[in-house]
Order: sequence, then C-alpha cells, then structure tokens
Amino acid sequence: MKSIIARDPCKVYFERFVFMAALLIPAVFLGGIRPIIVSAVSVGVCMLADLVCCKIRRIPYDIKDTSVVFWGLAVSLVMPASIPYIHSALSAIICIVIGKHMFGGKDNVIFSPPAIAAAFLIICYPNEMLYFPKVGEIIPAFGGHTNILIRDLDNMMKLGNVPPYSMIDIAMGRVPGAIGAVSILVIAVCGICMLIRRSTSICTFISCIGTISLLAFFYPRVDVAPIDSVFYELTSGYLLFGTVFLAAEPYIVPKRRAARVIYGVVLGYTTMMFRYFGQTEGCFLFALLITNALSCGFDTIIDNLLYWKKTYISSFEQNKNAAQHGSIKLTDTQEIQLPEKYRYHTPPIDGKVKKHRRKKKQKGGTEE
Repeated sequence: MKSIIARDPCKVYFERFVFMAALLIPAVFLGGIRPIIVSAVSVGVCMLADLVCCKIRRIPYDIKDTSVVFWGLAVSLVMPASIPYIHSALSAIICIVIGKHMFGGKDNVIFSPPAIAAAFLIICYPNEMLYFPKVGEIIPAFGGHTNILIRDLDNMMKLGNVPPYSMIDIAMGRVPGAIGAVSILVIAVCGICMLIRRSTSICTFISCIGTISLLAFFYPRVDVAPIDSVFYELTSGYLLFGTVFLAAEPYIVPKRRAARVIYGVVLGYTTMMFRYFGQTEGCFLFALLITNALSCGFDTIIDNLLYWKKTYISSFEQNKNAAQHGSIKLTDTQEIQLPEKYRYHTPPIDGKVKKHRRKKKQKGGTEE
C-alpha cells in the first residue's frame, strides 16, 4: 500500500470524506436533523465558492476536486449544531476563498482551510462557536434556538475543573461539543481505518498523540491521576478530530517521513503550550495553523541533513578508509572539488582562460 504522499490526492480526500461523514450518524441521533443541514450548507457553499473563484481567476473548474467537499464537511463538523446557517455559509466562503484560492489553488495550499475558517469564527463570533446545546437536545431545523447553551470539556479544563462526565459518556459522545468532535469512539475507529488505508500519516498521528500524552502525563492541568489527565486531554476540544482528519492532509503534510515526525511533535507541543498558557479556546486549530506554516521548513531541514551526511560525512569516511588502505595518496596541494549543489557558473581558471589570453596576445602582435 502506497503512503499518503505517493497516492492520488483526489482519492485520498474522497476516502477521508467518506470516513468523516460517518460522524454525522451519532450527531443526528443526539441532535436531530440540523447537523446534516449545517453540513449540507457548508459543502454546497464551498462548491459554489470554488466555481465562482475559478471563473474570476479564469482557470478551469475541476468538479472532481474532492478536497473541496472534504473541507466543506470538515469545517461544519467543528461547529456546534446550534450555529446559524449564515455563519456556516460564511465559514465555507472563507475556507475556499482564503484557504485555497488566495494562495494559488489546491497545489499551493499552505494552511488547512477548515482551520482558517474555524479560527476566524472563534475570534469573531465566540458566542456562536464556543457555546453548545445540551446533550440529547434536539435543535429545530429552522428557526431560532432559545434554550440555554453550555460550554465544553476544553473550557472546563482551562478553568482547572475536572469534567463532571464519566469516561464512558465522553467516549460515547454524550457530552457538549462540536458536531463531529465529541464522538470519540467513532473518530478512533475512523482513524484506525484511515491508517490501514494510508489515508492519513501514521508518523504524524503517533508523534502528535505521543507528545501530547507525555506532556499530559507529567504535567496534568487538573487534579486527577496522570492516566486520567491523558484521557481528558486527548478527548477534549478539537484535538482527536483534528489530529485524525486535519493534521495530515495530502497538500499540507511534509513529504519526508522524518519531517512528518517532527511536524507531529511540534503540533502536539504547540497545542499543549496553548492549553497551558493561552487564554483562547480551540487551541488545536491555532496550533495547527502555526505548524502548517513550518511544514515546508521541516522538509528543508531533513533534506539538508541528508545532503550533509551524504556529501561530507560519507565522503570523508570513504576517503579515510581508502587512505588507510593505501589506495589513494593525500598531498598538501590536493584539488578541492565543490559539491554539485554549490557549483556556480564560474569560468575556468586554468587551461581555456590562459589559452584565450595567449591567442589574444598573438593576435595583438600580428596586428602591430
């Protein structure tokens, strides 16, 4: 099975879309039909915005681009079921216009478009994004929501309070939260299936979850046992959903395996630093945007390290072994060869230049 980098991105995004759509099933059982309408509005507006942007930019519209529907569904699943439809449409427009087309299209995506849209709404509309309906409350499909909204586990832990829910309720999604971020067992099953299908990066997933688990184990935010602290950190907020579905997108994740490990470690560490010292909620989304900006740099670091090892360490060891066996003789005036990476278009310094000067001098003498 090919890795996520070697596979066709359209097929990968389609598989991720199918797995992620499974999160709507428990959301419908707990909140009624409204989560499906919110998701449909987001996906539809994403496709329409993509079409309009392609017309404005005068580029072909690719209806087979599955990343658009994936982003539309992803941004809807990080919203509460009580979100107004106008905000769902606004997030879809931001997702496509800023996340995709502003950077030049799908081949030039730098930041996760759903993370951009959700972070924008959290900053501009915190009351709509950070307050959630009660567990099991059926939200009317149309019309305003007048019942009291409550906060999620992430807010409780930020205040230093132990969540008043059992671990079984948290795992089953019977807690307040975003449409797709609370169904922990479904997310875990989808993540395992995606790892088997190579629809996500196992290096990024393990390194991110491992980093967060270590920090939560040794430095718990609430007064609970270390193992309980790890469970609460992994199941609160957008962490597990974002790690499985958003962190390792084909257009964003680093190309090299070692770079993907560094990417996951930095993502997990940044998320926990936001949780320890930050004041905002939805920390994972902001940490993901910061790590996205460094993604290409991780590939560059690994490329330079591998080149340095191949060019300098390996060649030095080979010359050292050859000199010890007497196959080459090192002299004080040995010619220095620049590596191919650092060879510039410089003129030769010996034969041709001297010969050219000699001809010029001869020519000048004959002219005299």
